[in-house]
Amino acid sequence: MIGGEPDFVHKLVFLGDSSVGKTSLVQRYVYDSLAPDIGRTIGAMLHVKSLEFEGSKYKLVIWDLGGQESFSALREQYCANASGAFFVFDRTRIETLQHMDDWLTALFNAAGKVAVVVVENKIDLESVISEEQIRGMVESRGLMWIRTSATENLNVNQAFEELVREIRKPKE
Repeated sequence: MIGGEPDFVHKLVFLGDSSVGKTSLVQRYVYDSLAPDIGRTIGAMLHVKSLEFEGSKYKLVIWDLGGQESFSALREQYCANASGAFFVFDRTRIETLQHMDDWLTALFNAAGKVAVVVVENKIDLESVISEEQIRGMVESRGLMWIRTSATENLNVNQAFEELVREIRKPKE
């Protein structure tokens, strides 16, 4: 644990359809573990992680939102006051990428134009989505994209670092 008060406190929200791996990514990052029987997130789960990054202390308040359509009415409430967000999709299910705009609309309506990192999760599995399809969707929205695997612990910490970097960039 990092001593002293944080220089920055950021609310981060995890967005994406059910079963894309949002909770697994949070578990891997915050607790450096992966429960074998996580199950579905009902509503939202809240996690806190402190870190030192590029000379500053951060407290990250991480909201893991349930991806079920039945919670869609609550998305904007959960996204209010967010500093940044991850949009997570499952590379084995193209529809999870195709729903990006639904999630981003809720985020931007609630929090304004905040930093977003698109996370292509489950890179330990074969993709059904071409790199060109992903790049086209991500770049046309001016977002950055990172590939992760919570199961194999690939690029999970890097995803969080990238989002903190994006949040720190001066607003245009």
